[in-house]
Amino acid sequence: MIPAQRRQMILKILEDQGVISISELVERLDVSHMTVRRDLQNLEKEGLVVTVTGGVQLTRRLTTEPSHQIKETLCAEEKARIGKEACKYISDNSCIYLDAGTTSLALAQNLDAFHNLTIASNDFEVINYLLPHTRHTLIHAGGVVQKENRSSVGHLAANTLLSLSFDVAFLSAPSFDIRGVTTPDQNKVVVKQAAVKSSQKRILISDSSKYGHVATYLAVKTEDLDLIITDTGLSEVALENFQKASVNVVTV
Repeated sequence: MIPAQRRQMILKILEDQGVISISELVERLDVSHMTVRRDLQNLEKEGLVVTVTGGVQLTRRLTTEPSHQIKETLCAEEKARIGKEACKYISDNSCIYLDAGTTSLALAQNLDAFHNLTIASNDFEVINYLLPHTRHTLIHAGGVVQKENRSSVGHLAANTLLSLSFDVAFLSAPSFDIRGVTTPDQNKVVVKQAAVKSSQKRILISDSSKYGHVATYLAVKTEDLDLIITDTGLSEVALENFQKASVNVVTV
């Protein structure tokens, strides 16, 4: 069986079963473990499957984002660890961007120890937290307000970010895979791209539950990221694929 046929068979099996272990694929396809891993790496690069602990499943499409209130209840411990780890890439007297999201809020809760930061964000919850808890200079991006996500989006917000120069931009992701960060909301694309363009270093901070989802709009390409900070739930195949794409990944 040629590789293309094997990969089509893997997709057919996943359509029927939803999820399957790698060892079962080895048995059903009658090939080596290494061959299956190569096939899965290629399918994952194409955004068709995602590896999970002990197996693989079809990529899940994200059509809408949960509200800020719901996001606060998801993966809270992982976000706290990611936020603390991200602080290692911040220096005193620097200018940073915190993208909208609850992982950015977890990062913001660790910034009081730094001196003389300038912090820009399009997230109202991030700014509201920082107001009474730090003496840093704060800049809100402005723009069209999204009430459910408590953030601002669109070209007005993007223009604010383009007028600034960041040492580090910490980017959030409603969904990401080996191709990059995707979003179901096109109004967020220009904001994320403006942050990328205005920053010397771009770091994605996202828990591993977001990996393997895909949304309509590709906002940030993997090649535009300098680092990904996530939790230990990210699969080995995903780590290998990012390594091949020359993107460093830190898991905490």
